[in-house]
Amino acid sequence: MRRLEIRLLLLWLVLCVALLSRPAAAQDPPFAFPAMQGWTVAGQPQTFSPDTLYEYIDGGADLYLKYDFEELRVAEYKDDKQASVTVEVYRHRSPNDAFGIYSQERFPTATFLDIGAQGYSESEVLNFIKGRYYVKISGYHTGADEKAIMLAFARQLSQGLPGPASLPAILSAFPAEGKKENSEKFVARDFLGYSFLHSGFTADYEVSGRKFQLFAIEGQSPEDCRAMLERYLKESGEVVAGIAEGRHRVKDRYHGEMELLWKGRHVWGTMSLDDAALRAKYLRQIEDSPKT
Repeated sequence: MRRLEIRLLLLWLVLCVALLSRPAAAQDPPFAFPAMQGWTVAGQPQTFSPDTLYEYIDGGADLYLKYDFEELRVAEYKDDKQASVTVEVYRHRSPNDAFGIYSQERFPTATFLDIGAQGYSESEVLNFIKGRYYVKISGYHTGADEKAIMLAFARQLSQGLPGPASLPAILSAFPAEGKKENSEKFVARDFLGYSFLHSGFTADYEVSGRKFQLFAIEGQSPEDCRAMLERYLKESGEVVAGIAEGRHRVKDRYHGEMELLWKGRHVWGTMSLDDAALRAKYLRQIEDSPKT
């Protein structure tokens, strides 16, 4: 019995040492809602976790959870004229996730703003992203100064949030010719309907009346891309033997004939484009670009 107690004690000590020696996870500095001249925070800010997000956005929480939502903080500001501004600060696991949910909700025809990495405004609404944060600002009874008020809130919030004020770098590698402005999206789960494809970026294009998409799947390594591509070709009924970097053609049961390009840790592709010459042109631009 004494030996068992000693062994358990030694095991406990080993576990403690292992835990203490692990590097601490990187954390953002504590976020605080900024003081705004002429405005007062009404009550205490609210905080929601992945388990309670549905209490605030019932019916929409599932989409946020797909983009690795971590925390929402909400504060309401009021002035002496009974106007109010509600600020929602969503924190996600990564900048890609924050861009992803933002890209699903933004309107390509909105008025875009140089706030954070990118922002846009609509009537009584201003949304923007910075780093792994997605911020939504709503104004009520703010009158003729609505836009100026929400811009002031957005600038102050953006200054206080950590992270890069830039969109995901891979977006700059999409060819510019024919690309519809602000059509880029990030899909965080089951890209193209396949769980093994992890996630992917897309952009809409139109050339001579032809509408199509280009996409990019970002792997963890070239080996990860090889595994995804092999699985994808097998699922599509293609013969898989000695897959190498370069171009591959596949007939997808859901998306039709597609052209793929494996380069490094990215798999690029075309979708909804039946013009072989145009497919080859865009993949050649991607293959030759110094950005990929």
